[in-house]
Amino acid sequence: MGLLRSLAKRVVGKLGGEAAAAPVTPPSRTPSAPASPPAPRAAPPAPAAAPIAPPVASAASTAAKAPRTGVSVMAGEEGPVADADALANLDAGVQEIKERVEAGEPVVLLDVREPHETAHGVISGARIIPLAQLEARWEELAKCDEIVCYCAHGMRSQTAAVLLRQKGLFNATSLVGGVAEWQARGGKLVPVRAK
Repeated sequence: MGLLRSLAKRVVGKLGGEAAAAPVTPPSRTPSAPASPPAPRAAPPAPAAAPIAPPVASAASTAAKAPRTGVSVMAGEEGPVADADALANLDAGVQEIKERVEAGEPVVLLDVREPHETAHGVISGARIIPLAQLEARWEELAKCDEIVCYCAHGMRSQTAAVLLRQKGLFNATSLVGGVAEWQARGGKLVPVRAK
């Protein structure tokens, strides 16, 4: 009997000593009822996670959520940087843009391809500023309400949209799939008008 109490105290002591003060009663030795195994111990509660601090609003994230004002960044100055939320909406679907352009909505299409590419045609009404010139000419777009950049397949146009957003034009997007997807969806190209 003493051995059982000693063993029970050790087990209880190893389990955390929570019930060390409670008296230990030996199991009954009735032949008809076998001793039941001890009940499993509940797992200790998980440590509380440290609270996550809300992100600090940067000037760029505030600007991305607020309507654009007439303030623009001069060339050569470091402009606002688009935050992750703003960049998440970088892609513009071809079908949606095609329908909006056909409906006459004021969407500025910006062709960032090279002259040898635009010589084969552009989307009707598009402005042409090759990507290599966009850093120097981005202010030409400063008053546009919405800008959809496009190229041959949608890679350079993403670079262009990011560059414009870094300059504070948070309404710039990239046409997914570019001219190739535009034409695959029935969109037409028109010859470039001579200036």
